[in-house]
Amino acid sequence: MVEIFGEEAQRRIEASVREAEARSHGEVVPVAVARSAGYGEARVRGALLGALAATAAALLLDLPLSPAELALLQVAGGLAAGLAALLAPVERLLTGRAGVDGAVRDRAVRAFQEHGLHRTERGTGVLVFASLRERRAVVLGDHGIHGKIGDAAWRAAVDRLVAGMRRGDPASGFCDAIALVGAGLAEHFPRGAAADGNELPDRLRLDR
Repeated sequence: MVEIFGEEAQRRIEASVREAEARSHGEVVPVAVARSAGYGEARVRGALLGALAATAAALLLDLPLSPAELALLQVAGGLAAGLAALLAPVERLLTGRAGVDGAVRDRAVRAFQEHGLHRTERGTGVLVFASLRERRAVVLGDHGIHGKIGDAAWRAAVDRLVAGMRRGDPASGFCDAIALVGAGLAEHFPRGAAADGNELPDRLRLDR
């Protein structure tokens, strides 16, 4: 993912985090993953559909095939469809919206734990998470902020990050999303005269 998030892009994202945190007691952590899951079920479903399609075509066209030839056709159809399922749009289609959304959400929850967002002093850690292959985003707030803001309030930030991924500029999507998260944090957890220490690094994390 280094080719997507070069040094300049990472500096921009880090600066956005610092700006967001300067106005509040929040701890914002941006995380990007190449993909959230392997989606092996998409390949299985694709192979089964390909074999079924090959069988249906043979029957509809009334092809004079021996059992061995029919089996070979089914295998070829299954392999072709299974390979097609490696393409991101086909993979998403075969997995289904609920399956993709669930996988991305689960990976975001894991990232929340992995990067220590559940251990901030005030419970105001916020994860800004992007799964690039799926073009999905999740914003998760810790217990201190979730009770006051909740998932619905982060919808605009999620939409900004997704828009950035769709136009091929996820770095700008991160910056836009972080700015909105920072505004929410500043409203509910404004920084007082006493400055907090920076509990978590501001840099973008690129996870597997």
